[in-house]
Amino acid sequence: MNIKTLTQCLLLPLILVSQFALAAESIDKQFKVDDNLKLHIKVLRGDVTIQSWDKQEVSIRGTLDELSEGFVVDHQGNKLTLEDKMPRQFNGKNKEGSSLTFMVPKSLNLTVKGLSAEYHVSQLQGDTVIKSISGDINLDELNKQVHIKTISGDINASALNGKIKLETVSGTIKDNKSKGQIGYKLVSGELNANSSAQNVSIELVSGDAEVTLASLHSLQVSTVSGDIELSVDSLSSEANLNSVSGDIELTLKQDINASFKINGGPGGKIVNQLTSDKPSKEKYSPTSYLKLNVGDASADIDISTISGTIKLSR
Repeated sequence: MNIKTLTQCLLLPLILVSQFALAAESIDKQFKVDDNLKLHIKVLRGDVTIQSWDKQEVSIRGTLDELSEGFVVDHQGNKLTLEDKMPRQFNGKNKEGSSLTFMVPKSLNLTVKGLSAEYHVSQLQGDTVIKSISGDINLDELNKQVHIKTISGDINASALNGKIKLETVSGTIKDNKSKGQIGYKLVSGELNANSSAQNVSIELVSGDAEVTLASLHSLQVSTVSGDIELSVDSLSSEANLNSVSGDIELTLKQDINASFKINGGPGGKIVNQLTSDKPSKEKYSPTSYLKLNVGDASADIDISTISGTIKLSR
C-alpha cells in the first residue's frame, strides 16, 4: 500500500465521523400545560413555525441547529421555556439552523426571541411578543396584544386583531386586514398596509409608506425625511399628520365630514384637490395656510409640514 492510499484510508473514517457529528439532531417532545400558559421560545436561527391546536399540550418536532448544544426545557407551574441552546459565539448561515414546528394551545401568552431565524406564527388568542435581529416574521390571525420588533427583518402580517405594534428599522412591513388598534414604526424601512383598524399611528424616518385605511376613529402620523401616501374611507374623531422634509398625500375616498387645518410651514407646499379653496399666505411670511370645512365638520384633521408637500385629493 503506497503512502497516498494509506492517507486516504486514514482520512475517510475521520470525514465520516465529522459529518456524523455535524448532523442535525431530531426532536419530538410533548408537554401537558396549564390553562394560563406563559410560553417562552428561543431559537436563534433557522425556520420556526408556531401554530395553535385544540389540545392543552405543547408539541415540538423537527431538527435542531447543526451547532446546537442541546434543547433546553424549563417547566415550572404555568411557565414553560423552550430553547435550542447555541454556543456563546458562532458563525454560519441561517439554512444551517433549526427547523422546528411548535403546536401550542390557542389561548396563551407567547414570548419569542430570535436572531436570524424566520418565524411563522398563526392562530393565537393571547398576548404575543416577538423580538428578532435579522429574521423575517410572518403573522396570521393573532389576537389580543401583539408586539413585534425586528432590526433588519421583514414583518408580514395578515388578519391581526387587537392592540398591535409592528416595528422594524431597515426592513419592510406588510400588513393586510388588521383590526383594532395598530401602530407602525420604521426607520429607513418601507410600509405597505391595508387596515381596518379604528385607531392607527405611524412613525416613519427615512422610509416610504403606502397605507389604505377604512373607517377610522383616530389617526396619528409623524414622518421625517420620508414620504407617505394615505387613503382613508372615513374619519369619526381626529387626525394629526406632520412631516419634516417629507411629503404627505391624503386621499379621501368618500365624502368626509371634517374641519381641516393645514400648515405649509417654511419651505412647504399645499396642494388642495379636495375642494376649490386656495392656500393663503401672510405678507412677508414663507408659510402657507389652509383652513376649510367639509360636510358638517364633525372630525378634526390637522396637517403640518416643514420643507414638504401636503396634497389633498379624492
